[in-house]
Amino acid sequence: MEAIRVAKGEDLERIYTLISLLEDTTLDHSIFEDMYRRNLSNPSIHYFVYEQNEQVVGFISVYIQELLHHADKIGEIQEFIVHTDQRGQGIGTKLFEKAKEVCIENGIAQLEVCCNQKRHASHAFYTLQGMTNHHFKFCLTL
Repeated sequence: MEAIRVAKGEDLERIYTLISLLEDTTLDHSIFEDMYRRNLSNPSIHYFVYEQNEQVVGFISVYIQELLHHADKIGEIQEFIVHTDQRGQGIGTKLFEKAKEVCIENGIAQLEVCCNQKRHASHAFYTLQGMTNHHFKFCLTL
């Protein structure tokens, strides 16, 4: 069976694995767990998982914020991953559609995503979803 559902506390370990895969690193588990559990109760943050055969194989997060420079609410995809073994099955498109649905339900003016420059396949995916790339994101490590 396959389904998209709201992420729960018991999804922590699988989501931790997916996000570590996304970032190609081992994240501090205790910090990750603390943030994950806090964010589950934040009404501005929406976490969804894609479950296939009772296994979480995909994850997407949408953060809703009110931005002065838009004078409106904006949705931002902050994390988005489908496990490498399940890619190419349309799971990413279904999760992306869920993110759009949440934004529409919340009266969001625009859906945004920041994506690492090295993720060329992700850039192509977002373009196929109708997104355009007309921003730069600059970062400063502190």
